[in-house]
Order: sequence, then C-alpha cells, then structure tokens
Amino acid sequence: MHLKRLELNGFKSFAHKSEFVFDVPIIAIVGPNGSGKSNVVEAIRFVLGEQSVKSMRSKTGADLIFKGSREVKKMSRASVAITFDNKDRVFHLHQDDNQKIDVDFDEVTIGREVFADGTNRYLINGTEVRMRDVHELIASVNIGSSGHHIISQGEADRYLNANIKDRRVLIEEALGLKVYQYRIKESERKLERALDNMRETELLRRELAPHLRFLKKQVEKIERGRELRVELEERYQSYLAKEDYLITSIGADIDRDREATQAAYHEVTSFIDSYGDPHSQSELAEEKTLAELQQELNKLEADERDQQKSRSRIDGMLELLKKQAEPQKGETPRSFSYERVSRFVTGLISKIKAISSSDIDTIKAELDTVRADLEGFLQVDTGKQASTTDQSDQVQSLEKERDDIDQTINQILENITSLQDRIQELEFVINQKRSKERETERTYFEYLARKKELDGKRELIATRDSDLGIRVQARGEEIAEAKVLLGLSEISYQPYEGKDGEVSKENQEQLRREIERIKIRLEDIGGGSGVEITNEYQETLERDQFLERELADITTSIDSLNEVIDGLKETLNERFDVGVQKINNEFDRFFKLMFGGGKAELESAVVVKRRRKTDDEPETEEESSEEHGIDIKVQLPRKKVTDLEMLSGGERSLTSIALLFALSQVNPPPFLVLDETDAALDEANSQKYGDMIESLSAYSQLVVVTHNRETMSRAQTLFGVTLGKGDTSTTLSLRLEDAAKYAK
Repeated sequence: MHLKRLELNGFKSFAHKSEFVFDVPIIAIVGPNGSGKSNVVEAIRFVLGEQSVKSMRSKTGADLIFKGSREVKKMSRASVAITFDNKDRVFHLHQDDNQKIDVDFDEVTIGREVFADGTNRYLINGTEVRMRDVHELIASVNIGSSGHHIISQGEADRYLNANIKDRRVLIEEALGLKVYQYRIKESERKLERALDNMRETELLRRELAPHLRFLKKQVEKIERGRELRVELEERYQSYLAKEDYLITSIGADIDRDREATQAAYHEVTSFIDSYGDPHSQSELAEEKTLAELQQELNKLEADERDQQKSRSRIDGMLELLKKQAEPQKGETPRSFSYERVSRFVTGLISKIKAISSSDIDTIKAELDTVRADLEGFLQVDTGKQASTTDQSDQVQSLEKERDDIDQTINQILENITSLQDRIQELEFVINQKRSKERETERTYFEYLARKKELDGKRELIATRDSDLGIRVQARGEEIAEAKVLLGLSEISYQPYEGKDGEVSKENQEQLRREIERIKIRLEDIGGGSGVEITNEYQETLERDQFLERELADITTSIDSLNEVIDGLKETLNERFDVGVQKINNEFDRFFKLMFGGGKAELESAVVVKRRRKTDDEPETEEESSEEHGIDIKVQLPRKKVTDLEMLSGGERSLTSIALLFALSQVNPPPFLVLDETDAALDEANSQKYGDMIESLSAYSQLVVVTHNRETMSRAQTLFGVTLGKGDTSTTLSLRLEDAAKYAK
C-alpha cells in the first residue's frame, strides 16, 4: 500500500485545483519561503482528520479557505482528497459499527471539506462518513492525523518535548496500536453506557418495587374476590332468569286485566253515551193526551157546574113562584111577572159573578149592593100583580127549562165519566212508563258507579304497567352493573322453567338483597372484576421481569466488556512492550550512527500525582493517581550528558530524527512526511540524513519538504511550489534527471 495522489482545491493558498502524484519512493517538495509548500503538509494533516486548527497555522476552520485576491475571487469552501493504493486490501473498518462502509476497492480515497461557517464534511470513496470512521480507517494502516509519519518544521523534537504520558500515546500510534486505543475507548464508552443503563435499570426497579408490591396485594384481594364473583354470577343468573319470568307473568296479568277492564269499560261508556242527559226528561205522548183530556174534563165539569147553577136558579125561581102563588096569612099575595123576576135574577147573578176581589171590605160593599137590590125588588107596587095564568105559564116554562138542564147535566156527567175512565187508563200507562224510566235511570246511575269503579281499575292497571316499566328498567340497569362487576360483555343464563307461584316479588327482593351483600363484600376487597388492576399488575410484573432480564444482560455485557477491555489492554501492553524493545534497538543504532557513538533508549516511567485538599474538604487521606508513560534516556559520546534538557538544538534535532527513523523501522507507515526536519543539519549530518532517508524509502514512501540540496538529490521526483498570479500557489513537477541537474 502506498500514497498515490493528493488533490487540493481552495485550501489556503491553493485557490485552484492542484494535484500531486506520488508514484516514486521519495518525493521532494521545494520552493521559496512563503510559496505555500508547507500548506501541502497541512493539507495532508487536514484530510486525515486533524482537529487542531492551530497546528495548521489558522485560528478557525474558515481560515483554511482561500481568502481571495484582486485577480481571484474568494472561495466558499476548501476540499482536500488523498488517494491510497489498496490492491492488497490493507484498509479495513471495525465491523461492529461500520458494516455499511465498503472499502473493498483497489483505491481508497479520503476526502474532507470545510465550509465558510466552519462545518466539515468527511467522505470515504465519495460516501459521507463520520470523522471517527476516518480515524479508525487510517489507524488500520498505521497512520494518523498527526502522528510520527508527519513531522513539520519545529515539531521534530515533539517526542522529546512531550510528557511521559503523551509520549506513550505517540509511540503507541507509531507502533500501530492506536486501533487498540480506539477499541478500548469504544469499549469503555459502551461500558459507561452499560453502567448508566444498569444504574437506570436498578433505579427503575427500585421505583417500580413499591407499586409492584401494592399491585400484588391488590391482585391477591382480587383473587380472593374471584370466588365471590363466581357466586355473584350464579346469583345474577338465577335472579335474572326469575326476573324475566316474573316480568313476563306480571305483564300477562296486566294484559288480561286491561283487556277485561277495557271491554267492561267500553260496555259501560256505550250505555252512558246512549242514555243522554239524565236531567232532561222528555214528555210522553200519553201525558200530552192526558193534558188534553184533563182540559176537556175541566171544561165539562165547568159546564156541569154552570148547568147546576142554572138549575138551582130555576129551582129558586120556581120556589119563589110557588110561594107567590100561595097567599100568606094577613097579607095580600104578591105576584111578579116572569120577565121581571128573570131580569132581576140575571142581574143579581151578574153582580155576584163580578165579585172577584179578595178584599173583605170590597166583598161586603158588593153584598150590601146585592142586599139593597133584593130589598128594592120586594118593595114593588103590589097593585100590579101578575095574573095567575101568567104564573102558571112561567112555572111550566121554568120546569121545562129545568128538564132540559137536567138532561144536559146527565149528558155532561156521562161524558165526564167517560173522560175519567180514559184519564185513569192514561195515568196507568204513564205511571208504567215513568216507572220503567225510573228503572232505566237507576241502571244509568249504577253504570255511572260502575264506570267510576272501572276508572279506578284502569288507573291501577296504568300504575301496575308503570311499575312494570320501572322494574324492566331496573333489570336493564342491573344487567349493566353486573357486566361491569363481572367484567363480562354479556350475562348468559337459562330461562326459568319452575312452577308457577315459586317466583314472587318477595322472593326476588330477597335474592336481590343477597346480591347486594355480595357486591358490598366485593367493594370491600376492591370491587369490580379487577381486570384493569390485574392487567396493570401483569404489565408491571412483566416490566419488572424485563428489567431483571435486562439487568442480567447488562451485567453480562459489563463482564464481557471488562473482559474485552482487559484483553485489549493486555494485548496493547504486550505489543507495546515488544514494540518498545524493537524501537530501542533501532533507536540506539540510529543514535550511534548520528552521533558516532553513545547510547539511547526508551524506559517505562511512572509518575505519582497527589491532589491537594482544599480548606472546605474534610480531613481525609490525600488522593493520588499514577500515570504510566515513557521516558527517554540518552548518553552522548565523549560527554556526560544524560538529560534531554541538556542537549543543544542540533543535538535535540538529531536525537528526534534518530527516534523518528527508529519508529519508522519498527512499524513502517505507508508514507512519511518530513517538513524541513533537515533545516538545522550541517553538511556532514545532511549526508547522513540523506543516507537514512534512502534506507527508509525501502519501507515507507517519503514526502520531504526541504531546502537542503543533499536531501533533494536523494528524491526521484521534485514538486516545485511557487506563488503565482493572484497570490495563489502553483506547482511544477520535475523527474529525477531534471532534479539532479537542478540540485547541482
């Protein structure tokens, strides 16, 4: 595997797209100061995921984008892409987290873009990925964003300047052990998440426990109430079956009574309606005839009385004539003419008839007038006496008139008798009819009394019907309550088939009281069917059991992660120890080559750090922690120098180069970037440096940024970088023969 090309577009001074093709073991990048050749090294850092903007000589991510000039406008983004040969399929990603990223290609291109707002975008073969994925991918081939394979000017002695802990990290990366650190950190993150999950799960179980205990007690109550619900269901089945039977029986009785009452009521009302007004009595035809006959009888009786009066008048006149005809002793008989007597009597009768006042004084005055007329009649001139013949004629005439009157009276009496018989017959008929009417009227009032009685029965039937409706409604409500209490959608029961008379309202009331007692007992233990509480208990129990299983799984996962972490750390330490031994062998060899002798090695070191207590903290033992790292021990030839701080600048540079080359020999990276690491070397050391990079090129591809002619002479390809038009960097590629000519 080797580096194939690097593409820059809008990155720092490279405004236009620039491409560096790396197809030889040693590539030198040369150019005057300020031309932008170090920007190539920073582009490699950038694309490999470097996060420290300061290490790329910028303040913000936006500073990495070309700022623009008079001739070239400002860019909105910067992008860098680096391509590796992957024919040997050396690139790989950790399969647990990155199954979707496929790197099974002959070339692997890593790209990174930065935008004006400072946001970044990472790509692997054109697929957007996480920064972490890029770090893990390059760690799999022993390279990193800022490891031993990229050494810039001023950073050559970073291994020497680092503290023991950071130095160990750098060496682990150089040994290709960074992937173990990634996996350890990932496993530790998983472990931390697992521990958090375990704490959360335990907390959930602790929070759930009181409620679960409460629900368990409730379920136990519900279990105790199940027998009561079974008993209640049996009571309900019996009660509802008998209630249906009773409701049907009562309804049938009401229908029968209603039908009979309605028939009788119709009969009574029909009679009453046909009878009419009992207070209006019609006149009978016989009564009209009777009235007419009575009038006729009254008229006959009046005629008979008139005839009797006339006969009495005639009898009086005859009596008077007879007395006149008989002489009285001592007086001369008087005689009156018939005409005079008749006129006198007629006038006298008229005056008597005229007496109509009821006043006694008036009557007396009228009688005095009659008396005076009588006295005046008698005081008549006796000289003028009627003759005997005239009196005899008068007597005969009066007698004849009397006989006629008697005949008339007899006829009238016969007629009266006949009318009285007819009147008596009509009165009998009328009495018979009136008696019958009175009988009918009595029946009418009896029907009125019967109607009143039937009205009472009808109201009673309506009340019974209303009570039955209330009972039916109560039955429906009882069924609805039973469904809720028993937790059933329907209450099924067999129809009652007992004997008549065994079901009564009293029996049903007794059975209902038994049901109420059972319901009260159910309410005392929680009431209802308990379906919701049972379901909640079951759900809570399942939740607790799930948490228990999850806790067991988490515990197993924690144990597994601890084993993985311990295994990774053990493997890391073992490989680190082996790698350090190999580094020491190469480090000592390169050191002696550089200094013509002496000794150099890496040693394990432990630093104990103690934390000071503050005044507010209680008096406890001071906390201490150990940091494991790597220390560097050197001994220069012909000098008693063992401390790095005592080395000169050139000595530190040579020591750093010796260590870097030693690292590259132990675990050669695919490529090594050296940014003016030879600037402080003299001519003799430059030749040694050139020999060393030629030997290194057999293991790693070298990209050297240099001003040193000796170093340039060892390169097969030179890339010249100059600052062109518009303050943009431009490149020029020279092959080996041209580079040799240019170096001389």
